[in-house]
Amino acid sequence: MDARYLKATTASSTDVKVCGKRLLPFCLRHRVILESIGSPFLDPEKKGFTARDLMTALKVISTYDKNCIDRPFTFKEKIYIYLLNKSKSRLATLCGFILGHISNSCSYPKLWEKEDKKGNEKIPWVLSCVSNNVRNGCSLEEAWTMPEGEAVWMSISHAIYNGAKIDVISTEEEEKLKDYDAIVEKFKKTNKKT
Repeated sequence: MDARYLKATTASSTDVKVCGKRLLPFCLRHRVILESIGSPFLDPEKKGFTARDLMTALKVISTYDKNCIDRPFTFKEKIYIYLLNKSKSRLATLCGFILGHISNSCSYPKLWEKEDKKGNEKIPWVLSCVSNNVRNGCSLEEAWTMPEGEAVWMSISHAIYNGAKIDVISTEEEEKLKDYDAIVEKFKKTNKKT
């Protein structure tokens, strides 16, 4: 069985707390809320992190409430922000932990790229994923809040079942491709000598 699929479907809620907040598996709702505020946690290579960014991400990832972002920081959250501003190493450690947590919930299938891409790129992929899962039996809340990787796997499997031409590369096939590339390289080196 595909290792990415297993990771996506076993990403579970842990009792891990960061700054007093219990983290939930990262879901599509979390992604949309963080995108709406330009969170660096969705594009960590291009942006730096502040203590406020960390606390905001924690506020989002610790609930499924859509309105969480509208609430001001609590006194306790402000204390954590103050302490994290005093310790850049602690801030960096916690940011890395949050990035790892997000990554753990985002194990997507690997797809063969097709040159003739057709479709409506104007529809956000998150909306497409949610609507596909709802159309195929998930409740709206479940589609928004299941771990992101699981939601993507389900959406793609629904699309394939409904006739979409999508080719998924399993982790086993990927390993075989690595062997194939090594064999081709060896063949090229051998033939250059003659």
